[in-house]
Amino acid sequence: MGDKIDEFKVAGKIKTTISGKMIYMLLNELADKDGVITISQKKIGKILGIHKTTVRRNLRRLERSKYILIHSRYTEDGGRLSNKYILR
Repeated sequence: MGDKIDEFKVAGKIKTTISGKMIYMLLNELADKDGVITISQKKIGKILGIHKTTVRRNLRRLERSKYILIHSRYTEDGGRLSNKYILR
């Protein structure tokens, strides 16, 4: 139980919107042991019940504030894939 409380404490200290904190907590929950997760913005929005535009805006804020790194991914022919996120 202590780990969950620590997660909330970390999220509480992040200087962003409530949506941004929810996104950060979701990424933290789903990330592997190295803090890496590959997930679409659409899926994040569906899980949290928020619009994809809100997800995109808050992911950018989290990246600008250096809480996450965003790596865009593409297929060989240039099609978009889900981004890879790295928690810092």
